[in-house]
Amino acid sequence: MSRLRGARLAAGAALTVLLAAGCGGAETGGGGDGGDAGDAGGMTLEITSPADGDAVEVPFTVELDSSEELGPTDSGLHHVHVYFDGNEEEFTVVESESTEVTDLQEGEHVVTASLRNADHSPAGVETEVTVTVGSGGMGDDTGDDGGTDY
Repeated sequence: MSRLRGARLAAGAALTVLLAAGCGGAETGGGGDGGDAGDAGGMTLEITSPADGDAVEVPFTVELDSSEELGPTDSGLHHVHVYFDGNEEEFTVVESESTEVTDLQEGEHVVTASLRNADHSPAGVETEVTVTVGSGGMGDDTGDDGGTDY
């Protein structure tokens, strides 16, 4: 009887390992392409605007395309956390397909959108784009144009 029990335990352990490997950590997309991201149960999230590499002026709108219905967190629907430069602690909750960015310093920034469950836990899908706010990263504008345009 103990041999049978041991075989069942081994089979159960093997099945658990296989299931864990199949479910694994959800892939995160991004890498600055702004394309569909992730493979978390077929869920996708895309930043459709601005495009990767765009120069923008504040305020600007971040537009999203999600395979999941977005809505208020108290409704049980998914939502998106939008944050900048890897700072996951300072995010904007987006319960629709767009949000307006009104306060971002000049320079290059990575805009990350992370699909979230109603309880704010990660749904396993992220995407990102890099944008340049302001003068396009051409340096400070001191007001002295020197008479030459480059």
